[in-house]
Amino acid sequence: MGSTSLSEDYRLCLERELRRGRAGVCGDPSLRAVLWQILVEDFDLHGALQDDALALLTDGLWGRADLAPALRGLARAFELLELAAVHLYLLPWRKEFTTIKTFSGGYVHVLKGALSEDLLTRSFQKMGYARKDNHSLTVTAPAPASQLVQVALGCFALRLECEIMDEVLARLGTSLLPAEALLEARRSSGDVASCVAWLQQRLASPGEPPPLPPRSSLAAFGCPLGLYQDLIEDEISEEESATSAHEEQTYETPLWEQSAQVWGIGGPAWEALADSPPYGALEEQPEPPPFSFLTLRQELGQPADFASPDDFAGHNCLRSGVLQPSLGEPLRRRPWLSRSRAETLDGAPRARP
Repeated sequence: MGSTSLSEDYRLCLERELRRGRAGVCGDPSLRAVLWQILVEDFDLHGALQDDALALLTDGLWGRADLAPALRGLARAFELLELAAVHLYLLPWRKEFTTIKTFSGGYVHVLKGALSEDLLTRSFQKMGYARKDNHSLTVTAPAPASQLVQVALGCFALRLECEIMDEVLARLGTSLLPAEALLEARRSSGDVASCVAWLQQRLASPGEPPPLPPRSSLAAFGCPLGLYQDLIEDEISEEESATSAHEEQTYETPLWEQSAQVWGIGGPAWEALADSPPYGALEEQPEPPPFSFLTLRQELGQPADFASPDDFAGHNCLRSGVLQPSLGEPLRRRPWLSRSRAETLDGAPRARP
């Protein structure tokens, strides 16, 4: 299967998912399995899909002491790049996707935590972005649809490559090896088993150089981060960041099996809602009606619902039989109160005819 056929299959996958109400990275398991097998047997396919694929992989892994967390961070960076290209292809009219803030959480922690600034700028230029100022990238000339699909497919393939390499390290039993050894093993082998055997022989040979020192610490990737939003205000402090960099990072669900919505708070209007009961449905409690000035005015305009006048005690500063002036008028409107009784309570008896 050539790169042209893969691009067409990938495009159909994106459009099929959009008709189902989801605009995100490719999640077709059959296409994923086919591309996985092709990449395992032919590493050089990356060069046909994306001209700087090897440079991106090398830049993301070079100098990392432990390649396992580096691969996971790199996979997430490729997913974010893929999603940016998919958004421009499927939803070009949405203005929020035409500007990327370079100080946003996704850009700082996910992209710059795994790739250099030069390669990131080059990747976004392929999508039609250009640097507007020191804080943002803006689409100046929209890239052709076919080019956006090709960029997204290349990032999808790089995500799968990170997964392939992660399986190689798992079978090898260690992830503490130089990045160039892993990349050379992948290019020189036609399957995962032969790649593992090549690395075992390389590591067992005498005079093997020790792993390179870490280039930089990877940021913690615990929550979805946005490319189009500002950094959240309640980020962890620098002290906590330095501490968390030395702690062992847990790897739960693979990134490519999670939701493609990796940035922002809440889903956009075009994203289908999950079939799940509403929050708090099991413990529903009646809520008070909303406040309304119109309702308050109507209630104030109605006569007060007083009890029987016998229940009112006269104020100690008034003479006996006299009610407070504010209560006299409502008493005259009570149909069950006789006229003489009302006049007596009001303190102003009148002559009867």
